[in-house]
Amino acid sequence: MNIFFEDEVATVYHNNFTEIINDLKFDYVITDPPYNIKYPYPDYNDNLKTDEYSKLFTPLKNKKAIIIHYPEAICNIISKELGNVNKIMSWCYHNNTSPKAHRAIAFYNCMPNFNNVRQPYKDYKDPRVKKLVENGSTGARSYDWVSDIQIIKSGGREKNENFTNQIPIKLLERIILLTTKEGDTILDTFFGSGSLYFACKNTNRKCIGIEQSHRHLEVFADRVNKKNTE
Repeated sequence: MNIFFEDEVATVYHNNFTEIINDLKFDYVITDPPYNIKYPYPDYNDNLKTDEYSKLFTPLKNKKAIIIHYPEAICNIISKELGNVNKIMSWCYHNNTSPKAHRAIAFYNCMPNFNNVRQPYKDYKDPRVKKLVENGSTGARSYDWVSDIQIIKSGGREKNENFTNQIPIKLLERIILLTTKEGDTILDTFFGSGSLYFACKNTNRKCIGIEQSHRHLEVFADRVNKKNTE
């Protein structure tokens, strides 16, 4: 196993995840895989045949895995390998360049606890809500969709110019808080630019990242260095 980075929060490997996953100890997998849409990733073929792409997820079978993807792929490809999905949340966002404006967050062998994250009530004039607030309630339990976190757009503060399809840190924090507990170790099998590292650091979890692209790992290292100098 080739360790690229290590600190008190994470160990990050420069490997293909299928080669080392069975040697690692972790509690959950949270990952945003390549979508197999012919994107020109460095060091990765994003144009696999359907069967090949489906088998990419085989090592996650029977694991507590949370996968961010488009709903069609969750239903038609990934679930063929991983079995029945326990829960699907929707992440809805504004998108001016594509008809796709939401992704699925699929939970395999685990369930989110929507009481773990409170959200503002929708109607504070509702007498039932007024009574709940008077009794000390700080908000409603989370819903099974996320609409208050947007995709990272070009020019945004979190956007890294050298990486595409970044998942917002806040979205990963939401998933972590809904599903895991402090001290858990979370594995990202497609680590990319390392957003899960920052989400784990902010929520007192441990992180293992695996990424086969050295160019993407360099983007992660640059993000860490910039954060440390802020």
